[in-house]
Amino acid sequence: MNTRTHAPSPLAGVTGQRILTPRGVQHASLRFHGGLIDDSASPAARGASWFDAGELLVLPGIVDLHGDAFERAIMPRPSVTFPYEGALFDVDRQLLANGITTEFHGVTLSWEGGLRGEGYAERMFEALEKMHPIMGARHYVHLRFETHHVGGLDIAQQWIRNGRVRFLALNDHLPSMARRLGDDRKLMQYASRAECDLDVFQDRIRAAMAAAGAVGDAMRELTACAREAGLKVASHDDPDAATRRYYHQLGCSVAEFPLTRDAAGVARDLGNAVVFGAPNVVRGGSHTGAPSATEMVRAGLCDVLTSDYYYPAPLTAALRLAADGVLPLAQAWDLVSLNPARAAGLKDRGALAPGLIADAIVVDDQVPELPRVCAAIVGGELRYASRAFGDSHNQRMAA
Repeated sequence: MNTRTHAPSPLAGVTGQRILTPRGVQHASLRFHGGLIDDSASPAARGASWFDAGELLVLPGIVDLHGDAFERAIMPRPSVTFPYEGALFDVDRQLLANGITTEFHGVTLSWEGGLRGEGYAERMFEALEKMHPIMGARHYVHLRFETHHVGGLDIAQQWIRNGRVRFLALNDHLPSMARRLGDDRKLMQYASRAECDLDVFQDRIRAAMAAAGAVGDAMRELTACAREAGLKVASHDDPDAATRRYYHQLGCSVAEFPLTRDAAGVARDLGNAVVFGAPNVVRGGSHTGAPSATEMVRAGLCDVLTSDYYYPAPLTAALRLAADGVLPLAQAWDLVSLNPARAAGLKDRGALAPGLIADAIVVDDQVPELPRVCAAIVGGELRYASRAFGDSHNQRMAA
């Protein structure tokens, strides 16, 4: 299988019988210029080719607001780590093959340490900067800050002010960890990820619990820093309506994976973007007992679907919602492209419309339950292709 990850030159545009435009799926030809979709008469780059998608479905590139499956590439087994450069290059190819052209990597800064500590986050930042010239997709950092990690406040603010972070989420996994004190077998799994022994990990839990009194002020300071930097902020796993109201008042305009329908409903009433996991749709329910994402979509209580821990899920979930009649295709696709872009504060992508970034994917949807990405176009360049494509204007092939 041919899987190119960089094109030698920009494309003149894309043409096809089934392109999802703001007016619906239709025959269209979209001209590219300077990495954008262009409706002017600007000439194409010299020697550029038109990409002919034929009868395949052309969709805006997926914007994945929360994906942490990269952790499995870095640490595929407890205490087994690989260099970030090679791991992220592999992740980049996974993203493109699954239609994700913009990825927000969920990098955690937690009191846990290890894979979710400062050192690993620094390696992520450094590797993304180093690998940027050869990456096919767009890679950003979604900083997942554990609220009781008050000792990490300064470094988190430094990262935000230095422009290393593009989205912030406040996480509080401490209660679930504290409930496991005494369950040595389960805690040992987390201790392995944290690269410490069981006693040390239990001490870290207790130290985090002891910091509870400082959490409120720390989170006000952190969210203020994020807003000053122009970042959108989310709260994670809101358990109830009161918690969502609290985080809304703190400046968190995104409710990420609310754990109850009430929390999602309050988020909707407050005008917040509501995020659920696409794997929840694909699997037919949550693996943790959270609300059904499909039912939340039906109820109008879901704006965004993310890969969460499984990169193939957004593509499959959106097309399944459309095939099952839950939403029309255009609205289902907004859940994985336009809406997450807007929730992240990005106004330059998420639709195949003039003036927006020319990020598009070409999908074979003949088998509805197994859609396949045949090509990914990022910034008007062909960055991935799994098959050969012809040139509708008889110019030099770019695939």
